[in-house]
Amino acid sequence: MFTGDKLFVNFRQNNYAGRSSTVAMIISTPEGSGTRRHRAYGLGPVIAAIREAGHDPLPLLDRAGIPADAPDDPEYTLSPGEELGFLEDALLTLDQPGLGLLLGPRYHLPIYGMLGLAAMTSANLAETFRVVFKYIHLTWSYMHWTLRTEDGVAIMCLEKRRDLGSCYQYMIDRGLAASYTIACDALGHPLPLLGVNVIQQAPDYADSYREIFQCPINFGAQSNEFLFDEQYLHQPLQQAETESSRIFEAQCEQICANLDDGGGFTEVVRQHLLQLPNQVSSLERIAERLNTTPRTIQRKLAQENTSYHELVENIRRNLAIEYLKTTALSLEDIAARLGYADAPSFSHAFKRWTGSPPGALRT
Repeated sequence: MFTGDKLFVNFRQNNYAGRSSTVAMIISTPEGSGTRRHRAYGLGPVIAAIREAGHDPLPLLDRAGIPADAPDDPEYTLSPGEELGFLEDALLTLDQPGLGLLLGPRYHLPIYGMLGLAAMTSANLAETFRVVFKYIHLTWSYMHWTLRTEDGVAIMCLEKRRDLGSCYQYMIDRGLAASYTIACDALGHPLPLLGVNVIQQAPDYADSYREIFQCPINFGAQSNEFLFDEQYLHQPLQQAETESSRIFEAQCEQICANLDDGGGFTEVVRQHLLQLPNQVSSLERIAERLNTTPRTIQRKLAQENTSYHELVENIRRNLAIEYLKTTALSLEDIAARLGYADAPSFSHAFKRWTGSPPGALRT
């Protein structure tokens, strides 16, 4: 066990940087999760936090286009735009740094319905995460998860699948804390961690990471992940029931098969834009990638109450917020990444989007 941040950083540098490692196992989420509709399991803890703070969540749900009874409807599915719109509004309403870390521990296995049952009755922790990752479409659709083992250490890593804007760090923090909570629930006891890596520099709420994970935290890292001894992956679970888990997993398979296969044509175009340099391209180039015509793209986007221009602007805005909050990139570099001719052009656009200059996010 490592007892300090410096020791943990040295451990990472000596054992994983600059040398080859033996990768014994890799489990990851399937491709395409970021575009799909999914169950509304993630809304409950956020709505509870809004109410605890003395606010009414109904106006926020309404603005996001989510029915008031959706959080209590086990059959309701959210589009990516609906959930992210609601979360962005909730973050502004609550105005609480580190909210993802505070809410992540509330995501206990029972909250995920049939998926939670399949996970908690799995044979061991490796099986728990295999099930959760396989049916990730039922819940965390915006992150790509990878669980791998290297030289006796298990590493749980997450990275975004799409532009998240002001929700980015919330999603990272919630994802780390919620997946750790799942592991603890499955095991029936706290999972001892060797350390946590976080890409962002140490925030004002840095102590919250240490309080939740009870281990050294390495800020300014190259990835978002937590590490633990591989032996815990193979430890039998207290509630393991092979036959029950098989039945629950079959139900998850059926639920996934009945879900809408995507978040609409808008999300398809978004994913193509995000795969291109500078996250911006001409409508004609996107039409070529989709083997269709610019006119057809515009027509289909109009049917979903948006346009190509609005979509490009939305992606640029979200990525700009992410770059400003999570990197030390200069305004010139950000402008280039987003396809602007220079920093003043980018600054003008950013002020139009948010009402504030880019520097306001770094003060």
